[in-house]
Amino acid sequence: MQRLIGLTVAVSLLTACFDSNNVKDFVAAEKRLTDIIENTIQPSRIENQYRANIQLSASNLLELLPDINEYARSVDARDSSQVEAVEIFTSSEKGGSGVDGIYVDLANQYNSQRNRLPNGKIGQIAIRKIASGAAASFLLANQHVPDAYSPSNLLWGQMLASQGVDLTLIDKATAPNVAGVVVQKQKVDQISDNGQLNLQKLLTAVTSGEFAMGYTNPYQSSTGLNFLLTVLHAFAQGEERQMLDPDVASAFEAFQRGVPFVAQNTLQMREATVNSGVLDAFVMEYQTFINANGLGGYEFVPFGVRHDSPLYATAEASDDERLVLTQFAQFIKANAGIAKRYGFAANPSYQSSYELNDGAVILNAQRLWKDKKSGGRPIAAMFVADVSGSMDGDRIRALRVAMTEAANFISSRNSIGLVTFNDTVNVDLPVREFGLQQKSQFLGSVERMSAGGGTATNDAILVAAYDLLEFAKTHPDHKLTIFVLSDGETRNGLALSKVDKVIQMLQIPIHSIAYGFESSDLKAVSSLVEASYTESSTGSAAYQIGNLLNAQM
Repeated sequence: MQRLIGLTVAVSLLTACFDSNNVKDFVAAEKRLTDIIENTIQPSRIENQYRANIQLSASNLLELLPDINEYARSVDARDSSQVEAVEIFTSSEKGGSGVDGIYVDLANQYNSQRNRLPNGKIGQIAIRKIASGAAASFLLANQHVPDAYSPSNLLWGQMLASQGVDLTLIDKATAPNVAGVVVQKQKVDQISDNGQLNLQKLLTAVTSGEFAMGYTNPYQSSTGLNFLLTVLHAFAQGEERQMLDPDVASAFEAFQRGVPFVAQNTLQMREATVNSGVLDAFVMEYQTFINANGLGGYEFVPFGVRHDSPLYATAEASDDERLVLTQFAQFIKANAGIAKRYGFAANPSYQSSYELNDGAVILNAQRLWKDKKSGGRPIAAMFVADVSGSMDGDRIRALRVAMTEAANFISSRNSIGLVTFNDTVNVDLPVREFGLQQKSQFLGSVERMSAGGGTATNDAILVAAYDLLEFAKTHPDHKLTIFVLSDGETRNGLALSKVDKVIQMLQIPIHSIAYGFESSDLKAVSSLVEASYTESSTGSAAYQIGNLLNAQM
């Protein structure tokens, strides 16, 4: 997006008379919001009347998986007449860079040894960084199945095996780790006894609303999945066969009413919560905790099953490739000191608090979570879509596809509206229950979106918030949220620094997806009220939005 000096000046001039620093509570924020909407932004309200055909069947996230190259290889190795290359799908805390690069380091060291196999080829390891849940989705869909898979914990392997995915355990623990609740130091006694998590204390405090707890999406995050199963196991009093019973589901729904935020992943959780300090606690792996900045005021309390990074061979692995994997696992064992340098192997005495025998329980627990995650409250959401000039071409086409697919993840009991923006803002669709007529009009609006003009993102967010608050006056039982989809920084309208306190005091989460770049503006606005910020290419937009709605809607 071109950065025009004139537009930047316009933003400065337009925002000079606004200052939200003296907005101290919801009442003041709502009053300031009304003034801004009525006297400054003055959005148009040209409601879309075109109705598109709708798909009656629900979307499946497995059908929206992006091209595997959306997940880059951090170590590359290819088969040849001289090389036996083995590709491992590796979880994010092992396949990245810096402190998250242990598998990258180990693979490079192993590859440098150029170990020769009985077939005469040289064994080599390729690493592809991909979150455990996303990797499990590729395996379930039988789409680009790797030779090997190293999730954060054994739960994913158990779940995949229960669905008929052929996995062979090569090593149970390649990077020893544990999951935990990261809790403010002054609140640690509310959920623990002598450094040990007291689940009954935690469940009671969160359910009663006395303790604000956040966790991560159990469809994508190993820590979130572990936490979900830990909670259900506790409600079932340790009886695996009762974890999905109606009374457990009811107790979990009550627990969810006290959970203000479910992030897509641990990084989003940390970034959205540490700066604001609103949450009393959130979930994280110990290796991430010990390497993170800004957590000096928190303590780590382990929970659930261990996160020891098992290594599996898939059905794609030949005998020679399995031999390479076995050699790689042995190399890891022989160089155990490397794990400590990366923050692993720090809690050897911690034992898993539960074990599951039936992997099908895990998949069904995810489904229970999706059904009960809103705590029994319907959701009212406003989509805020960028139709500025920079969205023209592939981006606007990808946005249409993504939002069309996204509509199929939204329950008809929820209420949805749509705002589009460039340098001006229009309410294309007021917030209404997402029945067939509203869904048809929503899809019609999406089909007819066209790109042009500037980018007044914050204006559009404020309009969305205003309309949601008006809706809430007659629907007080609804949980309010905003989804922003944009490819550019704010160039028109109100600057975030002038309205951030207004947005923060309204307490409406603003989940954002940035197309093709890192947006400091969107990241900042999502951090105001514990919401998720996601970066996406056009190719992965449908999957990313589907994941987001799966977690929030």
